[in-house]
Amino acid sequence: MSKTTVTKNAIIQSAIEIFSKKGFANSTISEIAGKANVAEGTIYKYFKNKEDLFFSIPVEKTKEFCRDLELHSQGIDGSLNKIKKFVWYYLYFFKTNPKYARTLMLEMRVSKNFAKHAAYRSFKPFTSGILEIIREGQKEGTIRKNGNIYLLRQMILAVLEHMVTRWLVKGEKYDLMEHYGEVTELIFDGICETKK
Repeated sequence: MSKTTVTKNAIIQSAIEIFSKKGFANSTISEIAGKANVAEGTIYKYFKNKEDLFFSIPVEKTKEFCRDLELHSQGIDGSLNKIKKFVWYYLYFFKTNPKYARTLMLEMRVSKNFAKHAAYRSFKPFTSGILEIIREGQKEGTIRKNGNIYLLRQMILAVLEHMVTRWLVKGEKYDLMEHYGEVTELIFDGICETKK
């Protein structure tokens, strides 16, 4: 791994720590630089400003999510099994990355500026992957053939995002994986041709 990559990763990780603790408005580039053990000017070599750094966080974390999900999904056949694994991994990923979850779900997702930022497009491989699984299921006959694939995707993500957001708002006091099986069944009830 190059020194540039190591430095950028350190900045991103430090930004997650600071933003999750203090929120975007109350965090400073100076604090993030101190946490990353770099000069303040170093941050500006990689990011235009504080907002650019903030919105760049999901670019790196989404790459990590997609890479690790692909690894976890090796050898899994059938669209419903793939969705089951996706649900499990989504909840597991945010359970094990609560600071990132806090930053993404409680601040970034509700920001109008985020949807306009180039970083928003970093979600495309993630959301396209779900569409592929839904299309596969429609061809198999396991997922509603008359279902709008975009609405089906939205339903899956809405359930999962709500679960993570509620867990965060409740102070992460319970196991996010606790209702994984029930959530999967609920999603299947909504997307399947016939319940599996």
